[in-house]
Amino acid sequence: MMPRLAAAALAASLASSSFAAAPASAAALPAFTGITWSYTPSSLASTCDAVIAETKTRMAPILARVAATPADNMAKLVQIETVQADLSDGTIAQQLLQFVSTDKRLRDASTACNQKASNYGVEVSANPTVFAIAESAMKDASAAQDSIKLAEIYVENGRTSGAGLPASQRAAAIKMFDKLNDLERDFGLALSNDATTVSVSQAEAQGLPATLLATSKRAASGYVVAVNESTIEPFLQNERSGAARKRFYVAYYLRGGHANVTRLEQAVALREKLARRIGFKTWAAYKLSTQMAQDPARVINFLTTIDAKLLLKAHEEVAELAALKRASGDPTPFARWDTAYYENLLEKTKYAVDDNVVRQYFPVDHVIASIFKIYETLLSVQFQEIKPADAWAPGVREYAIVDDATRKPIGWLYFDLYPRPGKYDHFANFSLRGGRALPDGSYQKPVTSIIGNWPLPAPGKPALLSHDDVVTFFHEFGHAMHSTLSIAPYETLYGTNVRRDFVEAPSQMLENWMWQPSILQLVSANVRTGKPLPLDLIKRMVALKHVFDGLDWTGQAFYALYDMSLHTAHGPVDATALWSRLEPQDTALPMVPGTLPEASFGHLMGGYDAGYYGYLWSKVYAQDMFTVFQRYGLLSPVAGARYRKDILQPGASVEPDVLVRNFLGRPLNYDAFYNDIGITPTK
Repeated sequence: MMPRLAAAALAASLASSSFAAAPASAAALPAFTGITWSYTPSSLASTCDAVIAETKTRMAPILARVAATPADNMAKLVQIETVQADLSDGTIAQQLLQFVSTDKRLRDASTACNQKASNYGVEVSANPTVFAIAESAMKDASAAQDSIKLAEIYVENGRTSGAGLPASQRAAAIKMFDKLNDLERDFGLALSNDATTVSVSQAEAQGLPATLLATSKRAASGYVVAVNESTIEPFLQNERSGAARKRFYVAYYLRGGHANVTRLEQAVALREKLARRIGFKTWAAYKLSTQMAQDPARVINFLTTIDAKLLLKAHEEVAELAALKRASGDPTPFARWDTAYYENLLEKTKYAVDDNVVRQYFPVDHVIASIFKIYETLLSVQFQEIKPADAWAPGVREYAIVDDATRKPIGWLYFDLYPRPGKYDHFANFSLRGGRALPDGSYQKPVTSIIGNWPLPAPGKPALLSHDDVVTFFHEFGHAMHSTLSIAPYETLYGTNVRRDFVEAPSQMLENWMWQPSILQLVSANVRTGKPLPLDLIKRMVALKHVFDGLDWTGQAFYALYDMSLHTAHGPVDATALWSRLEPQDTALPMVPGTLPEASFGHLMGGYDAGYYGYLWSKVYAQDMFTVFQRYGLLSPVAGARYRKDILQPGASVEPDVLVRNFLGRPLNYDAFYNDIGITPTK
């Protein structure tokens, strides 16, 4: 429970605050982060090429030979790391603009730059001289632990990139990695550039939220609604017509189309060939060799345990929703496009929780201001808005992060929170520049961003968020803090560059805050009255948290099992047929005929291949870490200081199991995780 005094103090602070920014002159940092955002397509391309060319020139003498001693090779490795970090830092804008620029020509130029930088990164990882230098550096008995860890990571990267292969096989592997990068790039671009819409009649639009209609195009017979991440929830939860819900659902799960299915299948085939060439039986074995889980069989057993324990509950939940559908006068069979609508209806009827009512308590400005205050209290930092922002698009907001104890600025944070054409179509933290020790002895200030797609506000109205939106934002803010409060000396070890199957754990732990009644009252303020969520409504919302655990967790287990099935397969894979076979086996509903859900499963082509299990895996760590805050208090600066010191600051300098053991004061325990999702593990 949260200490009463801490809650009262924070509530008073929120009552006297607003989201209005201090003038730029009052901020601890200037608007200019050192990153230039104003490029033309030609200047972006030329600067990208120049930075890569300079990097190759600087790297050549370092790689001329392997040094004679481990200590000398450690010095060389640090030089390599510095040059590589300079390349990353010198092309931040050139690589990010593909996701956020309002100019398609700039997005295209940025995509090309990203590919050149990625291809060069593959060359360096697979370079046998870099590999040999790192192997020798690992034996440097005089080196600091951070430097030894750096060498270990370079050796891992070399081994998994084919640096130990004979020259001809290594060259072939590099070409395959480059082709894989091309496929992943094109898959993501197809989603970013997707402009799918559905038409709804005036009658079908009757139940849709006014904010959604206000941001949709009027048509002679009704409205044209965009089909994307920001519209799927309000549409499927509120659309009364089953036919209209089906149109939207099918359109949403056809994004990317057959072209993306082909790209995914080609990528899976390439990954299997690469894994075998490098010495692994499958791509999953290859990827897990550098993760906490290590063994695909261990992961599959973990996932099937969760799925088996919750599948019966999922079927019971579908039966209840199907009964509600029949009782409402619709005798047609229950389908996937009905789930969100009847979940919402059940929430409104049985639990008296109406998402459209809840949204009235989450106006954007108050949510952001209150979340700032919570993180400031926990982590002993301050956020100061910088106006005007030096950013990549109108409407992007910029902040300085300042340490409370030293009063010194730490770094910068950007928010880019609403959809626009061509923009990245999900919600994520993009770490733009890591912190690191610079050759002159100073420490580089990090820059990070939260890029998302909240529902657009109606003209002249504030944007209103669902509770899910608020949970997601609090989660991504946790990543942003991991991306800025680390103090690791090398960019490779900085912040969120931890093991992939641990990276979600800190932010998943923080999601728990958004289910605590005292915290929800702090974060909420009715858009008209300013009053917080009533306690009786909060109790009903919290009661709903586990109502659909069967559907939610079997869904997550299915996504992860589908991913593992793709990446443990031998030979060609029919991605759609595999989805069609596994979904009714692992969840309570079959796949919708005529859809291609895998075509928009961006994680599989965005770095989470053979890694989607990490969301469930890391939640084990998240829930156990949360027990510390349950013991000390949700707004305890003492627990927050320990979390900042033991989890956030080390980055990848320390292995996750050690980080968590240091924070907990004991080894990891699964009990909190299993209790949270309501299952008893198989002994």
